[in-house]
Amino acid sequence: MTSWMKFCKQPLSRVKSIIPSSRLLFLLFLGLIGTVAGAGWGWGWLFFGLSNGLIAGLVAIDAWMLSQMPPFTARRKTDFLFELEEDNSVTLHLETSVPVTVRTWVRDDYPQGFQVSARTLEVNWEDETKKTVLYHARPHRRGRHRFQDIHLRVESKWKLLIWQQTISAPLEVKVYPRLESVRRVRKGLYRRQSMAEGSPVARAFGDGREFSHIREYLPDDDPRNINWMGTARQGKLVSNVFQPEVGQQVAILIDCGRMMGVQNDGQSQLDRALEAALGYAAIALERGDRVSFLAFSNRVLRWVPLGKGMSHLQRIIEASFDLDAGYVESDYLQVWDFIGSSHRSKTLITLFTDAANLAFSETMPSFIARAKKKHLVMTVSMQDPRLKRLGTLPLQSEEAVYQSLVVKQLHEERKQALQQWGSKKVVALDVEPDKLASAVIHSYLQIRNRANQG
Repeated sequence: MTSWMKFCKQPLSRVKSIIPSSRLLFLLFLGLIGTVAGAGWGWGWLFFGLSNGLIAGLVAIDAWMLSQMPPFTARRKTDFLFELEEDNSVTLHLETSVPVTVRTWVRDDYPQGFQVSARTLEVNWEDETKKTVLYHARPHRRGRHRFQDIHLRVESKWKLLIWQQTISAPLEVKVYPRLESVRRVRKGLYRRQSMAEGSPVARAFGDGREFSHIREYLPDDDPRNINWMGTARQGKLVSNVFQPEVGQQVAILIDCGRMMGVQNDGQSQLDRALEAALGYAAIALERGDRVSFLAFSNRVLRWVPLGKGMSHLQRIIEASFDLDAGYVESDYLQVWDFIGSSHRSKTLITLFTDAANLAFSETMPSFIARAKKKHLVMTVSMQDPRLKRLGTLPLQSEEAVYQSLVVKQLHEERKQALQQWGSKKVVALDVEPDKLASAVIHSYLQIRNRANQG
């Protein structure tokens, strides 16, 4: 009696969450058939009372046994980070205070838009107090996303009732761009390729100098290098000796204007650009360069000042993972004002943008013209596979011929736009999206090697 009263005193929300099982519905159906058959013999009410009374008794006993079930708790554990378009592990930990033997089902409120390996997970307990279930979630876009509640269904002993419980478990996760290119850098893939090609030891692109030591002044030394304090201490003229700085400055610029929001195969140009830019930052930092990061549209969106070391890569990732393309035109002159004042020494400025901006932007020519006076510039854009496919379609209709002419014209304009920037101070890359990261990294290594040989 005490247990039954305890069950009745449970919160109304929990009582409302008890639902009939398929077995109970089947028994009610059999009772209905029996009642109809009994009515043909004039015993309808008798069959109705017996069948429903028996079922009600079974349900009451089953409900009492269900009330003896210990409370369940649940918590969620996820990967340290989620990656876009990758399967990420989500683990649900279930626990009770005493061992139970029961069948349960679990559902997780994952962020809308995620694809999951299993919507409902069945968990069978065999005199256990803890169970762990695993599923995989694949995010559809970068940024911050929230998991909500964990829903649990518990089957009663006679399988007539199902008790539903909702456990609050809010959790925010960050979805980063795909980091495959970063992993390739950390595994040393590009370093091994560089060694196999016999690349020389890197040094700076610019004229920066780093103090090494002092020595006795020689007649051919630059008088400006005389160390007067050392001369006073030693009683003779001594000169500072400098060596080229190991490493350089790299500025990564990400265009977040409207053209970068164009989708292709489920990913935007901005997604692809960020993936490539992070791999590029990883290789530059690994080789001792100082790297800055700037995201912009018609204004500066994110800024990470120059830094070095692989710990700096995490700062860049945190600053960029939730960037979105805006519905505005990009202002490259504003970017130049910002970069020009932040990078006094010679810098490799790498701009990830859309090829249409290279061809038609009003401020792009001024940006490149000003930047290349002092710095090296590399522009990075992506080819559109859809245009490439349209250019190879058979010309079987007037529409196909018209499409082919338009595609050829667009290719020619794109080619001319890229050729106009080609020089010793400007490198223009235009590659397929899947090859973007490797193309940028290899171009960076080639530029570095040319600087070493020059």
